[in-house]
Amino acid sequence: MNMYRLAARNVCPSVRVTTRSVARIPHLAVRVAPRPQLHLCRANGTNTGAEEAPKLKAQEANQQQQDQQQQEQQQQQQQDNDGYFKFLGLRISKDDLLTITLALAISYGIRWFIAEPRFIPSLSMYPTFDVGDRLIAEKLTYRFSRPPAPGDVVIFHPVEGVGSKDLFGDNVFIKRVVAVEGDTVEVHDGTLFVNGQPRSEPFIYQKPAYTLGKLVVPPGDVFCLGDNRNNSYDSHVWGPLPRENILGRAVFKYWPVTKIGPLPDYTSTAAAPAAAPAAAPELAAQQ
Repeated sequence: MNMYRLAARNVCPSVRVTTRSVARIPHLAVRVAPRPQLHLCRANGTNTGAEEAPKLKAQEANQQQQDQQQQEQQQQQQQDNDGYFKFLGLRISKDDLLTITLALAISYGIRWFIAEPRFIPSLSMYPTFDVGDRLIAEKLTYRFSRPPAPGDVVIFHPVEGVGSKDLFGDNVFIKRVVAVEGDTVEVHDGTLFVNGQPRSEPFIYQKPAYTLGKLVVPPGDVFCLGDNRNNSYDSHVWGPLPRENILGRAVFKYWPVTKIGPLPDYTSTAAAPAAAPAAAPELAAQQ
């Protein structure tokens, strides 16, 4: 019996010995039957199913991990795309867009309703302004305080047909108000007369060399002249200016740095003849 057991131990593990048949075999033969649950025998150099299972599980785990990582990357990319959009080839976040929009809104709000900077392109307002000077024009006084008054320096859109618009459609002049609605204006003998009285004008560059016949400023209009009277394209050429065309009142010069400061207030100038200014060289005609 021990010999049978020894013989059974030497049999491949993929078979089993049935001891019932041992007694019937005269030559010590044994009857074997295959084990259905095991597929391969170690004797032929291959792994059993029990050893393959951990590898298959490991591969499945690795595949699941890769799928999960890929899914997380796709979700992260989707979140990134949700927070950005492309404009002119640039990726802009929603926060940046909000910041830019608010900055532009505040900037244009200030420019349209409170104040705006302006650049002087000509000598029509010399010596108050030279070419290249920069100023601030405020817009609150004429909205909430008072209408334009003689002596104010104003920026405005000229009447239809005067001047030419630039690339951005911006056609803005700067002149000084010398008379308002109902005033009678005339120029002769080198002096401006308002309501028959000579106007004292310490800010002009030269006495006007032209003559302007008597006219009455219509309701809702003002009469504007440049401080460089003989080289200014102003109301003595194209007539009174509608008050609604006025954009603001020049109040402060911020460039060049040597001229920084508020503009002098000439609204209370006395109605007296202007002192004759010193002779000055002729300047080229400027707008």
